[in-house]
Amino acid sequence: MALKWEGGTMITYEDELKQEARKEGREEGRQEEKIEITRNLIKLGSSLDFIKKATGLSEKKILEIKEGLEKE
Repeated sequence: MALKWEGGTMITYEDELKQEARKEGREEGRQEEKIEITRNLIKLGSSLDFIKKATGLSEKKILEIKEGLEKE
């Protein structure tokens, strides 16, 4: 097991992996939330420009989400 000295405390490699996994999970959750908000804004008839500003998603991603809604 590898040990790493960080900020005055020892951190095991396993702990470091857990921290990274949590960080990735939070980011995935934020992305999923942005997608759900985008879906709702599209359903409400919001403009592409407004959705881009509100979510920070690219025009390409918003259009992909819109196409997915149209197929439902």
